Amino acid sequence: MRYLICLLLLIGSLNGYANPKSAWPMPKRKFMLVPGVYYYRATSYWNPDRQVIAFGNGARFTSVNVRLYGEYGLSDRWTLVGTLPFITNSYVSNTPPDNRNSGLADAELGVRYNLLNVENRRYLSVQGLGIAPLYQNDTKVPFLGYASSGAELRLLYAGSLKLGAKDAYFNTEVGYRRFFNAGDFRLSQVPLLATFGWYVSEKNVLVGELSGLISYSNRFRELNPANLAVNTDFRFFKASLSYGRKLGESAWVYAGIYRDFYGRNVGIGRGFTVTSVIRF
Repeated sequence: MRYLICLLLLIGSLNGYANPKSAWPMPKRKFMLVPGVYYYRATSYWNPDRQVIAFGNGARFTSVNVRLYGEYGLSDRWTLVGTLPFITNSYVSNTPPDNRNSGLADAELGVRYNLLNVENRRYLSVQGLGIAPLYQNDTKVPFLGYASSGAELRLLYAGSLKLGAKDAYFNTEVGYRRFFNAGDFRLSQVPLLATFGWYVSEKNVLVGELSGLISYSNRFRELNPANLAVNTDFRFFKASLSYGRKLGESAWVYAGIYRDFYGRNVGIGRGFTVTSVIRF
């Protein structure tokens, strides 16, 4: 499972609708920090024919991603974005030894540009990122990722709306990601995202999300359950639901759950997230 979740959180300074990796621009010289913990667990997978296969032997794959995401408003249209993750992957079965690996993973740094702002209610933006691995894949498994540099281009469209008497928002994204030196593989990925947030009160929000990732390469490789992070040819879609609570004037705390509901040649995962948003 690839970098499963980036939970979309809300910031009060932009009419309550701005969130990480969305189309909303950050105000000039404003900074947003989003620390989070993301947990993933799988005990079975979909094979290339979409049959459900158990790992067997009591095996399970787990991943804990402690991530720090940030945004800084360079101008009214330009926003600097970056992510620094620390990942712990493990594959445990009834037969020793257990395999564990942890460390800094794929750092991301880039910019987002607001192409269109319609009356401060609809936003169209484009975002470009560079991907730099902060690790190497040697003999220690499960790997933390592809150990490859890469780049991503993403188009984002978001806006605010009313749901009855309550405020709400939406965010949609589609992207293209390319890894440049993933061994003998020419690897490309297409991330997809659709999010809807509904304010049940001034300080409480419910967020639903559908997201997916389509990954393909020049050489098909079937999934290895003991080393999920280097899977190259797969697709999955997941659904998540989260609850957010505003704390003070400049912070939110969120908790959410998610589950994969469709996939091919990929682990069948579920998990939870805990994140916070701090605005300066």
